[in-house]
Amino acid sequence: MRRKIYCVLLSALLLSSCGLTGSVEQLLVPPTVSEEQSEVYDALADDTGSGITLVYPRTGEHRGAFIFADTDGDGTDEAFAFYRNSSSPNVRVNLLKKNDRGWHSVYDHSGPGTGVEEVFFTDYGGDNTYMCIGFSSPAQHDKVFTVYSVENDMMTALFSEVYNMLINVDINLDGGEDTVLINSATEDHSAYALLIADKKDGSGVRSVSGTVMRSNGVEQINAVAGGISGGAAAIFVDSNVSGGISTEVLYCVEGSLRNPAVLDDSSIPTLTLRRSGLSQDIDGDGVVEIPTLTPFPGYRDSDGQNMTIWNEFENYTLSKKYTSLYMPSQGYCFMLPVRWQGLVTVKTDASSGEKVFCKFNSSLSESRMELMRIISVDAASENEYLEKGYTVAAETDTRSIMVLCTSAEDPLVLTQSEIENGMIML
Repeated sequence: MRRKIYCVLLSALLLSSCGLTGSVEQLLVPPTVSEEQSEVYDALADDTGSGITLVYPRTGEHRGAFIFADTDGDGTDEAFAFYRNSSSPNVRVNLLKKNDRGWHSVYDHSGPGTGVEEVFFTDYGGDNTYMCIGFSSPAQHDKVFTVYSVENDMMTALFSEVYNMLINVDINLDGGEDTVLINSATEDHSAYALLIADKKDGSGVRSVSGTVMRSNGVEQINAVAGGISGGAAAIFVDSNVSGGISTEVLYCVEGSLRNPAVLDDSSIPTLTLRRSGLSQDIDGDGVVEIPTLTPFPGYRDSDGQNMTIWNEFENYTLSKKYTSLYMPSQGYCFMLPVRWQGLVTVKTDASSGEKVFCKFNSSLSESRMELMRIISVDAASENEYLEKGYTVAAETDTRSIMVLCTSAEDPLVLTQSEIENGMIML
C-alpha cells in the first residue's frame, strides 16, 4: 500500500538566520519557511551541534535537505535530514520524530558517500515502505545504492550495491515497482545489471536476478523504461561504444533479467550502432523506439545529412516504425510520410537555417523543386512568418515550428493536416 510521501525544502532564509555554512546547493532553495520546518531544524541543531552543512539530493523527486515521509506505517510522518559536519566528509542522515513536546532526533546514520544523488520511497509491491538513497562521491565513479527499512526508531540497511545508473519500473510485471541497477565495466568486472525487488517470501529486499552487459560498453549514457512489442516492460540502455552509440534491451522472463544483446549470435549490437541519438518514446505511445541513421537521398554517410529511423524492438531484432527529420537542437521531429520514401531529400538554406525538402531528381544539384520549408522560431516571431505565408505546424508557449509549402500541384505536396500530424515537439 502506497502511503503519502512528500518533500519540503529548507529555504535560504532559514539557513542564513541559523548561521549555517553557505553553499551553492543551499542558495538554490526558495526563501519559504514554515513553523514545522523551523522546529525540525532546531531539533537537528540540538542533536548535532553547530558547524553542519545541509546536503541536497542532486536529482529525483525529492530535492530537499529535509524530507518527510511515513515510512514505519504509524500514520505520522518522520523527518529525514541530510547533512555533513566537521568530523567526517560523509553525508549523515538524521531521523527525527514528533511527539507532544515537538520534534526530536531518534537516530543518526553515516552514509557511504559525501553527496546524495537521489532519494525515493517504494514498497516494492509489499506492505512495507522502504527508503532508497543513492550516495555519491567525487573521488569514485560508481555511486552506492542503499535500501533502508525504518522501524523501531532505527534505519536498517537491507541492501547496498554500487551502480552507475538506476531506473525504477515494474519490469517483472508482478504489480510492484522494481529497481534495476546498471554498472559500467571496470578493470575488476564486466558491465552488468541487477534487478532489486522484495521477494515477499520473508527474505526481504535483495538482488533477485542479474545479467551481464556488453563488455565493450565504455559508458552508459541513457536508460529509459518503456514497452516492447507484445506488452512486456523493458529498459533500454544506450552506451558509448567503439563507433558511436549502441543499445541493449533488458527485460524479464519468468522473473529473471535477460539481455539478448550478449548472445553469441545476436545482431542487436550491429543493428543499433549509430553515430548519435538516444532511445526514447518519441511518439508517446508507451513503447520506446531505438533510433538509427541513414542518409537522405543524394548524400553519403560522411555528409552528415541523415534521416533518423525510429525502430521497435521485436523478436530479437529491430522493426522500422517511422522515418524522420530529427532536430533536437531546434525542438522538433518531423515524421516523413511513407510516400516520400526515396523520392524526397532535404537541404539546408545557408542564409536562414531552414530545412528545405525537395523532390529528389538523380542528384542534389538536380533536385530543385521545393516541397516544404521548416524553421523553428521564438513564439514572438510567429506573426512575422505568418505574414510571409508560413503556417504553424506545432507550438509551445516559447517556440513555434513554421512551415511553408509550395503552391505547385504535385502528389508529394503535403496537406496541412499531414504536416501537423507528422510534427512532434521535443
